Amino acid sequence: RHKIGLGVLAFVRIDAEISSGTRTREMEEAIRAIPEVVSCHYISGKGMFELQVVARDLESFSHFTRTVLLNLPNVKDMHTSFSLGEVKSSLPPIPRPL
Repeated sequence: RHKIGLGVLAFVRIDAEISSGTRTREMEEAIRAIPEVVSCHYISGKGMFELQVVARDLESFSHFTRTVLLNLPNVKDMHTSFSLGEVKSSLPPIPRPL
């Protein structure tokens, strides 16, 4: 990520205004189309989606948030945390034979 100029990794929790099937699918489709979102998960607890977002710097992340994320369909609330450093990154483990 750093080698290609993406210095910011943010974890963005988005909550939906309405939790209907149609509105949720609209949000999913919109999120899938955003290249800066490198992963998205349904989550339990507060919020509906947890996104991992990459950006060049804080200024570009701020612009992206205001022009893209806050304009997604059905967004009620958004909270962001920034990665201060990566402790571990790997592929999922291969299941061991029983």
